[in-house]
Amino acid sequence: MKQKKYLSLVLFPLFISPAFADPLASLIEAEPLVQPPAELQVDDEITATQRFADRCTDFTTNGWAFKSPRNFLKWLDAFTDPAIFIEFANRSLDPQAYVRTLSSMLDPGTPRNHLEWTNPEIYNQWAQAAAEPQFYSAVNTILLDPGRLMRWVMLPVDERAWNVVGTALNPNTWVKWLNAPNDPKTQALFAKAADPETSRRWLAALVDPKNTPWLDLPSTPEGEQPVSLKKPLIKPEAGKLSI
Repeated sequence: MKQKKYLSLVLFPLFISPAFADPLASLIEAEPLVQPPAELQVDDEITATQRFADRCTDFTTNGWAFKSPRNFLKWLDAFTDPAIFIEFANRSLDPQAYVRTLSSMLDPGTPRNHLEWTNPEIYNQWAQAAAEPQFYSAVNTILLDPGRLMRWVMLPVDERAWNVVGTALNPNTWVKWLNAPNDPKTQALFAKAADPETSRRWLAALVDPKNTPWLDLPSTPEGEQPVSLKKPLIKPEAGKLSI
């Protein structure tokens, strides 16, 4: 009896996944609210895992996954797979990976990226997804994928995981860290941080009304509320009693 119970638990994801396949496809393949940068979409030599790692470590794009439920499903699909964590482990051993992340923080695209959270349409889409059964079905499809669970089980014998260990034990890795302060890319980061033009461009992007979607919405005569209305609200005239 115990063997039958265990067998049913193992086979359960195999039966439940096909039922959720269509909702997942319809939600993931749709166009997201916020598109990632073009350079992250057109390079065929970069794998999907590397593209997601680039977005997460770049301050000009790292909020992309949560600005739309569809984007979140793509993010969840990547971050429930061991491949993304192997990619991050490899990057953690590269000093220039930290330099690229810090350099993106000084880019004017960073305030623009975070000011996009003032767009009410983001919260509107999340509210609609919270009431949509297909969204929960798509999440279950990702989490209960038997192939994904098997990749986690086989992670200790995954060649990519052992390559990370080999890189960590490689003396050349630590030589890179010792030489990182003298690397031209690191010196370029220091120069960029010390350049007054960098601060000026960053602050200009921060206070630019074009980077704040909330300020671009039309106002109404009722207290200048930034809501979109087809017609302005007109206060009706008070009724008069005829004597």
